[in-house]
Amino acid sequence: MVDVQNIIFIVFIVVMSILLYLNRSKIQVQKLLGPFLYFVMLKTTLGLKAMDWLGSKLRKPFQWFGVISVIVGFTGMGFIVYQLIKSTILLFTQPGAAPGIAPVLPFAAKGVFYVPPSYWIISIFVIAVIHEFSHGVVARAFNIPVRSSGFAFLGALVPIIPAAFVEPDEEQLKKRSIWQQLSVFAAGPGANIFMAALMIFVLGIQLPFLPAGIVEHTTIVDIGSMQANLLEYTGVLITSVAPGSPADKAGLRAGQTITEFNGIPVSEGNKVFDLIVGRQPGETVLVKTEVGEKTMVLTETPNQPELGYMGIGLKWQTRYAPESVEKYGNLGAAFLYFLVTLTIWIFLLSLGIGLFNLVPLGPIDGGRMFKLVMERLTGSDESGTMIWKLVSWGILGIILVNLVIGFVG
Repeated sequence: MVDVQNIIFIVFIVVMSILLYLNRSKIQVQKLLGPFLYFVMLKTTLGLKAMDWLGSKLRKPFQWFGVISVIVGFTGMGFIVYQLIKSTILLFTQPGAAPGIAPVLPFAAKGVFYVPPSYWIISIFVIAVIHEFSHGVVARAFNIPVRSSGFAFLGALVPIIPAAFVEPDEEQLKKRSIWQQLSVFAAGPGANIFMAALMIFVLGIQLPFLPAGIVEHTTIVDIGSMQANLLEYTGVLITSVAPGSPADKAGLRAGQTITEFNGIPVSEGNKVFDLIVGRQPGETVLVKTEVGEKTMVLTETPNQPELGYMGIGLKWQTRYAPESVEKYGNLGAAFLYFLVTLTIWIFLLSLGIGLFNLVPLGPIDGGRMFKLVMERLTGSDESGTMIWKLVSWGILGIILVNLVIGFVG
């Protein structure tokens, strides 16, 4: 069967390749690894008038937004660096520990955080535009000229990862106070993080570290419930069975479809999910499939001995709920489900990309913020740059360790 998501990704690559070819006289190419890895920039003036208008009409609010973004930025920098160091230590001290970072890509592969192509393309574009537009608006709020804006692509033979950019006048930017410079640098990731925070409270998105019910009084649209109500669970496909696991000993095999867990039909998706993730070692689980009932006695999960271990890979099987089809029609239900799922992906990627951009690494926003602060703290551009380089190389090494182990571990 042809995968529609792969077709969408191929069409995207073809269209972007054609557009870049047609505008080849206007693009700038930075070769990172010969013709195999490169960065392409197409400079335009798109959005510059809007940046000027917002920066002048809402000057004080955007100046305060920039300052708040600096505080959020350094807090996020500390958080993400701590998480990276912690995950790297766990990789070497706890066998089977998961890497703390993975590339977000529109194709499934080991070590990759997979996002279906249609959601990936739209999400990355939306996040990049908001990120870069915020840099430009805050720059204009401080009367720093913005020379150009445009689109960019990271390519590997063909364009793959879309991006956007704005170019503040660097000479003017360097002459401004440290708070103004930091505000411009932090505005992009700040906007991504603030957007994700707004979505949490407006859309009722629950996160593990948030107290239960904290968003009940602010939610306008409960997007999680909306997504769940659009679908009906019809079964749980077993995709893999670990040798010697409780599932293997019980006789479960890949390809079988589970219809009940402990007498609870899989159509009651939330109850079944809670049952699967909330079991403890030693508990018994009765599983019903098309070939009969099987009994598993759970063991300890590797690296998490407090959790029950089944040893199976699962994939939920769904269809549009009859109620949603009756209300919206098949096409309407499909379109609404696409929009809801896209919104959730935009939230997840906005938060993740916003935080990653705060890593004190090289030329990205966090790196520029860290470098500027080090120069001011040491009182020397040379000393500050040396510290920045050492930290950047250290962070890059940590990231590469996580990526390599994710790909080959």
